[in-house]
Amino acid sequence: MKLISMLLAMLGLTAVLMPVASADPQSDLKEFQGYFRNKFPTVSDAEFSNGLYGLPMFKEYRENWEANNELPGYELGLDNGKAFWNKKFANGESFENCVKKGIIHPATNYPRWDKAKKQVRNVELDINACLKANGENEFADLDKDGKARGALAEVTAYYYSRFRGQKIKPDVDFNDPDALAAYERGKKFWWTRRGQLNFACDNCHIDLAGKNMGGNQPFSAALGHTTAWPAQRLAWGKLETLHWRYATCNSQVRAKSFKQNGDEYLTLQLYETFMSSGLPLTAPAMRN
Repeated sequence: MKLISMLLAMLGLTAVLMPVASADPQSDLKEFQGYFRNKFPTVSDAEFSNGLYGLPMFKEYRENWEANNELPGYELGLDNGKAFWNKKFANGESFENCVKKGIIHPATNYPRWDKAKKQVRNVELDINACLKANGENEFADLDKDGKARGALAEVTAYYYSRFRGQKIKPDVDFNDPDALAAYERGKKFWWTRRGQLNFACDNCHIDLAGKNMGGNQPFSAALGHTTAWPAQRLAWGKLETLHWRYATCNSQVRAKSFKQNGDEYLTLQLYETFMSSGLPLTAPAMRN
């Protein structure tokens, strides 16, 4: 309760909200990235992709993070994901065939917009689509089945690791009114207060970015948020999906969590990832 009171008090004093009026995505991108580059002028794009560890005020956390990365805890999970990716399906096909057929797209282009389905697609959805197309069991019930969700995070992490260091560019044509509407839904979600604590994403990752409330509560900047996922948090001890992180964030502010790979989190992922366009992928990663 003490931490919550401190957070609420600080937000009441220092709230620095960016405009949320309707604008085109490119203007939003310029404003969003410009805000953080002005706030943290010594931080490069590559360091923003490292989350809180790239911020100069968190040197102690950076030292611990670098030590953890000498033998990262996610290596076993990454090996599991690689083994699953390379295993042939019963029909002789493989994930690599799905890449060649365009069922699975380059990691740097996710999330992408599927014009035919009028849906935001992330790589997890396309991995499941590949499994289904080849008569294999999909990863299902991700909200309740932590084992299935973890295995999906592992294979996603392996695929993303092959694109590590490459720049993000979501494959979305905002001239499509349905794609633009999806972007706007994600944007609205990001800026909307929710839960008993009445917090929005910006309250922690804009207003409190670069601050430490004590009790191991450092706040990262919003720029670069999605570049490291799937990631392994120290408290979890295993790789997890970005949408599970969204769910736990909602839980922390005592708000309703939404369905894994549902529209709410898919559009949020689209907005957040587009705001990090041009930054390098760092997934998989260790996180606080």
